[in-house]
Amino acid sequence: MSIKKSATLWSDFFQKKENTQKTITQSLAETVLFQGLSQRELTYISSFLYKRQFQSREAIFHEGERGFGMYLILKGRIQIRMERNGQFIPVAELTEGNFFGELSLLYPMSLRSASAIAVEPTEAAGLFKPDLDEIIARKPVLGVKIMTQLARVLGQRLIETTDSMDRERNVVSS
Repeated sequence: MSIKKSATLWSDFFQKKENTQKTITQSLAETVLFQGLSQRELTYISSFLYKRQFQSREAIFHEGERGFGMYLILKGRIQIRMERNGQFIPVAELTEGNFFGELSLLYPMSLRSASAIAVEPTEAAGLFKPDLDEIIARKPVLGVKIMTQLARVLGQRLIETTDSMDRERNVVSS
């Protein structure tokens, strides 16, 4: 006599289910801003992150708003765009693993220089200035690691922007 497998809850009760979605800690480890941190440090940081779902065409923030923190894209796509003379100018399109808005972690009184809009349903994790300040206060060595990497990323982005502007200026003057 053969036993037929039922389609009830019990049929998969003892089988391990695979988790196909990355954990926040895995996403952090793959992000340049947090590379080189230990598993314990990544887990600690992840406890300060706020997960949020954004619908297609939903704004994460608008140009000119005060910045309070940065976002890490866990799933989906974000368009960074600027408005000039009533026209939207795409600056970048970011996907899973990218982060944006990080300048507000260093300079909380700054205004957003561009808008961030979800291109498709998107899941992001936010890290906000007060939380980074708490990490720095409680675990100064970890705080220095984050701030050092943040400075490197901002420096690299500044270099790339300057190079891009120089190339454009050379094209126009030719």
